[in-house]
Amino acid sequence: MESVGLGGIGMILLVLLVGGGVFAVVRAVVRSVTKVGRLASTVTDIIKKADYEAETTPKSLSSAEPLLLDRIKRDFPEYNPELIRQRVAKDAKTFYESAQAGKCLYVDGISDQLRERLESFLPPDVAGHIQVHKVALAAYDDVSEDRVLTFQAAAAFKDASGVTRQRRLILKYLAAWSTDTETGVRKANCPNCGAPIPAVGAKVCRYCGTALKVWAGIGWLLTDLRED
Repeated sequence: MESVGLGGIGMILLVLLVGGGVFAVVRAVVRSVTKVGRLASTVTDIIKKADYEAETTPKSLSSAEPLLLDRIKRDFPEYNPELIRQRVAKDAKTFYESAQAGKCLYVDGISDQLRERLESFLPPDVAGHIQVHKVALAAYDDVSEDRVLTFQAAAAFKDASGVTRQRRLILKYLAAWSTDTETGVRKANCPNCGAPIPAVGAKVCRYCGTALKVWAGIGWLLTDLRED
């Protein structure tokens, strides 16, 4: 066999080096593609997990009841936190039941302005399985002439495709004499001077200074309801 010259050996080495380099590049590319595929799969899994948690986890609420209850009780000694929470939960559920039915289902305890708004607009794509997970008192306005309670409610429903949707609602209630919660708010008058009493929780007539009794039979008029 004839011996291979130095030039031939050099050519062979060059081919091997080039071939080895190409192989290394190909291997690096394969590894990169594999890593990208794994990363994409991981990202997809994270998104799916987040979507699942969003569908199954009720919205968080901000409760300020421990800080507000004494102030509310000073204005309304007969205030019952548990009863009003039941009322709020019922109103929150009726909101989505109205959306499912395509019409406002509230019978009483709601302002005319809010009823008109709900008759014009309700959330779309509510198919059923309506739940109210929790209700929390978020704020109490006793600075203005009126007394207003603000609640948050965590609710859920299934849309037309069967997906559970979690929602947080804001509901506001105006203190009103219970006899007027069906048709609106009627202002009372001072027993001494006859001047109108603008706030249900008012203790003193701002015109003559007469002390006013704490009003019994207070109702709460739903004046605002919206998704947060």
